[in-house]
Amino acid sequence: MSNQPEKDYEKLIADQLREAGIKFATEKAIAGLAPDFIVYAPDGRQFIVEVKNWDFPGLTTEASRQAQNYQDAVKADGAFIVIPGLKRNLPSKGVVTLDGLVPALQAELETTKARSNPPTATNVGKLVFAAMPFAPQYEDVFFIAMRYAAEQVGAVCTRVDRREFQGNVVDEIQSLIRESIAVFVDLSEAKPNVLYETGYAHALKKPCIHICSTPLEKVPFDVYQWKTTKYSPGQTHKLGKELAQRLKDVLA
Repeated sequence: MSNQPEKDYEKLIADQLREAGIKFATEKAIAGLAPDFIVYAPDGRQFIVEVKNWDFPGLTTEASRQAQNYQDAVKADGAFIVIPGLKRNLPSKGVVTLDGLVPALQAELETTKARSNPPTATNVGKLVFAAMPFAPQYEDVFFIAMRYAAEQVGAVCTRVDRREFQGNVVDEIQSLIRESIAVFVDLSEAKPNVLYETGYAHALKKPCIHICSTPLEKVPFDVYQWKTTKYSPGQTHKLGKELAQRLKDVLA
């Protein structure tokens, strides 16, 4: 992972999009998520762009999966994950380099597939932080259940996508939790990063909603006492409704 912050890469991408004459928006919420960029085609189609400063084995597979998750969650016409350190472009999989983003978008924008009812973007307002494991089997929990629940209270769900804490990532985590109106906590596998984020949220007296898909006996004893919703993988649509109701209750 490069030491350069993702915000710096976001500025570079914004400059590239402006130079190419591509219409886009930042700091917008859509379907309970707040992607880095929403790109607008002249015919009404919308594309999601996220920059991830990742560097770990299998990152292209994970990035491609996340691009599809974004596309499905917000009902967008496409999604691209930009990885600055990527060696080659994979636009067909939704994974591109900094220099490959604009050509990939231009190829999409050259086609015409007008939409009659594109998703509506709004200003980013309230945040709900997601403290959770970062592994493929938990992607649906975030993109289907958590973001749906946040959307039901007019908020967006956010998380810090890092495999490990590096540099100022801890500062970013603390900042996001401080800004959030509530915190979703997935205690599955009792991951150290989740326990750290949860402890910080509790110290700030943030409303926390705990869920878990693995045996609760595996979590530390002082965590075991918290009210926790058990869920089964593959039942995230049901989990989304439960999370929405619990979120409304704690915010009431």
